[in-house]
Amino acid sequence: MKIDRSKLKKSTSEVPADCKNLIEKLKGCSQDQFLAELRTIETWTYGKCELYHWIDILDLCDDILESATVRSTGSWVLACDQPGPGAKHLKELVLWTLHFTTLLIEHSFSRHLYSSMEHLSLLLSSFDLDVVLAVLNLLYMFSKR
Repeated sequence: MKIDRSKLKKSTSEVPADCKNLIEKLKGCSQDQFLAELRTIETWTYGKCELYHWIDILDLCDDILESATVRSTGSWVLACDQPGPGAKHLKELVLWTLHFTTLLIEHSFSRHLYSSMEHLSLLLSSFDLDVVLAVLNLLYMFSKR
């Protein structure tokens, strides 16, 4: 679920320059470009800031997770678990999105803004254990503090 901006208070903190640059770079990406950018982020080398500043990116991530959790009528199989090259690409995008989100959550505060938990719950039913493990890593990051 996308973040409801009408209920948010404007942040009073400054966005570190490196975070701002990454946010701007990711905001203008197509899904393929987004995946290419996420592949370059193995570890977090950016500053720590409020999750509020990442709302546009979190909404983009939410769209990706939502598309991965779509099921055909009468089927239990998630879109990311379907056979074929399109689903394989979607699964890779989901894995990198979960990895990036885990790093972001680890290095930010105001985590209560994250609103894609329903997608994470559905992804726990994936047939792919890499997807399940990535979801569990993200959930673990939420529980750390």
